[in-house]
Amino acid sequence: MQAMDLAIIGGGPVGLEAAARAARAGLATVLFEAGEVADHVRAWGWLRLFSPFEWNAGPAGIEVLRDRGHVLPAAEALLTGAELRTHYLLPLAAALRSGVEVREGARVRDVARADRLKGEALGDAARAEEPFRLLVEEKGAETEVFARAVFDCSGTYGQPNWAGPAGTPAIGERSARRAIEYRIPDVLGAQRRRYSARRTLLLGSGHSAATTACGLGALARAVPGTRFTWASREAHGVPLRAIPDDPLPERVKLTRRANAIAAEPPPGCEWLSRSRLLAVRQADSRGLEVDLDVDGHVRRDRFDRVVANVGYEPDDGLYRQLQVHACYASLGPMGVSAALLAAQGPPDDAPADCCIGADALGPDTLRNPEPDFFILGAKSFGKNSAFLMRTGYEQVADAFSLLGWNTARATGAR
Repeated sequence: MQAMDLAIIGGGPVGLEAAARAARAGLATVLFEAGEVADHVRAWGWLRLFSPFEWNAGPAGIEVLRDRGHVLPAAEALLTGAELRTHYLLPLAAALRSGVEVREGARVRDVARADRLKGEALGDAARAEEPFRLLVEEKGAETEVFARAVFDCSGTYGQPNWAGPAGTPAIGERSARRAIEYRIPDVLGAQRRRYSARRTLLLGSGHSAATTACGLGALARAVPGTRFTWASREAHGVPLRAIPDDPLPERVKLTRRANAIAAEPPPGCEWLSRSRLLAVRQADSRGLEVDLDVDGHVRRDRFDRVVANVGYEPDDGLYRQLQVHACYASLGPMGVSAALLAAQGPPDDAPADCCIGADALGPDTLRNPEPDFFILGAKSFGKNSAFLMRTGYEQVADAFSLLGWNTARATGAR
């Protein structure tokens, strides 16, 4: 069988950085993207990033574009997702097509060794002698592709957590899921009419929920009849705890604005601490009836809209036939998860959304019992929301250094 040197799953920022590094190394590489390149970035394109452009562009990608004379945004620029996609990610994808096979609309369904079962040669480097087999769904048909190494950069954005107790579905949530918004809605822009003069339930206690709360707060002050209830599990007196010595000023500002809204909400609005969603059901053609546990008391209420900014989790179904050691708490690779816990401390001692770089993790945290299979980017953090793009770019460099074969002798080396 003819095997590629490297298969990359996911055409987002980290996947494109991996492709850029592979192209410069002359590796025979294929990148699979289930939708279009940078699709998820487009989905939150209206949001402005906390971090500057230099944190959100990878060194290999920058080098590829500079070699082609592409003018990049200023290093300190705070771009929206749409601007990052337009001025960096899409030009990078276009530049890579001459050296990397980019297959859009191609969803990888399964990854396994071509002829070794999950339980064979446990933890044995000999498994690397057998290429990976990727089952790919494309244009209504299934094909197989073989590769010597696989980077899973598919992220977590498409897999929101459930909003019910302890991360499980609330009663009725499965049936009502189409009526619940799990992403950050653009309440002051494209979705303004949807939330104006409506009553919204907002669930969540992270920076995504804070962004929605600030938008709803501004809308409530501008449009009469706009009301919202912000329900979070936090029991610390404020929805968001400040990150000590936070290097991102815009995130500091968001934390202060969100906590101020909770302390003094607009008329008809409220913040509920120690709250969780118990049940949700369709009340009529336009609204949802919900049961909330508020500090031990059940409260039934009706809302026009429900937004659940409760985070995301990885889809581990891709590699269920590989020897991957996953953390039972975060669902990310055990090495990364253990390093994050050591760097951040217990969740009750400090905010989880702090800046953790790959230098605090180390290349060895990326290793799996499965040789030459690496989970990179947001997916490597699992349920942990502390991921930054620059960490993913550093992980890419580390993964190349850990490949169990000499890239200079790879199939596609020039």
